[in-house]
Amino acid sequence: MTTRGWYKERTLTTVDTVGREVPVTTGLTRDPEGRLVAAIAISDGPTAIYRYSGDTSDRTELVTNAADTVQELRKLADIPPAQ
Repeated sequence: MTTRGWYKERTLTTVDTVGREVPVTTGLTRDPEGRLVAAIAISDGPTAIYRYSGDTSDRTELVTNAADTVQELRKLADIPPAQ
């Protein structure tokens, strides 16, 4: 366990929209019912649980939405696909 009380916590540093460095943390934690869940938090802000869409996909709605947003950015900014 780490400073947030999470299991398997991973933190990376990125920048916000005004250029300040912010930590983004992902990991496993417990929901209010005590179930083990995957979660994400930005800086010292609230924690968001990765919700599942109910299908058999390994990707959660949050991961799917993030991937779709990056694809939209690549298309609109004319950035070639990642290799």
